[in-house]
This record gives sequence, structure tokens and C-alpha cells, in this order.
Amino acid sequence: MRLRAFLVAGLLAIAAPGAAFAQQQNQNPTINYAPANQIQGNATGSTGAVVGTLTAVQGKTAFLCGWNVQATGGTATISPIVIAGLQGGSQTYNNVVSAAAPGTFFAPPPFTPCLPASAPNTNITITTTADGTATSVTVQSWGFNF
Repeated sequence: MRLRAFLVAGLLAIAAPGAAFAQQQNQNPTINYAPANQIQGNATGSTGAVVGTLTAVQGKTAFLCGWNVQATGGTATISPIVIAGLQGGSQTYNNVVSAAAPGTFFAPPPFTPCLPASAPNTNITITTTADGTATSVTVQSWGFNF
């Protein structure tokens, strides 16, 4: 009888905390952003600098989850590519997209967790350098406001 009571008490001690944890909601916006506004910052150009902007909503912080740059035509390298407005400062990528190679595409892995802007109401921009000979340069970025 005592052994049975001991086993029941032990099982309850193990099961009870698990039930409580299962009811907790994830509060990390970079993992669970269902209540957030998903946003995109896409832009296309040719011979000038191209800027894709993730626009922050009033009172919210923009997060960058991923981006890519594509270039076609021309002879120059689209470099550097600068991501500005991020917490901790800008990120710069060099010599990653050449318009001379057909269908050049640079897509770094998505950021996990997503990268926050430096402050609420701050836009995140991805800017390419100008290529005076390019046929097309495209910047695509995605994230959310939280």
C-alpha cells in the first residue's frame, strides 16, 4: 500500500509541472509572430542604387527575417550591399552579386531569430550600389512589425 502511494505521488509530481508548462504561450516575437504584421520591402531598378525598405508601423519594431538580391545584364559587381537600421549597426556584404553572370542571385540563409531594428518606428533598408550597365537589379526582403 505504501509503495502504491509513493508511486502515485511520484507520477503526479512529474506530470503536474508538464501540464502547466504546456499552457504557457511563447512570448518571443522572433519565433511566434502570429500577432505581428508581416511586411515586405521589395524594389527594382537598373542603373542606380536600389533600396528595399521594411517600413516600421507607428509604435512597433520592424524585424528583418530574410533578404536577397538579383542582378541581370551589365558588367559590374553589385557591391557593397548594406543593411541599415539594425540593432547593433549596419551589416555590409561585399562582392556577392555580379550582373555580368546571367541570373546572378544572392540569398543568404534566413535570420533565426529575426533581426530587430535599432528602435521602434525605425525602418530597415537594404541598399545596393549603382551599376550603370545593369539591365535589372532587384532587392527583396521580408519580416514583420511587433
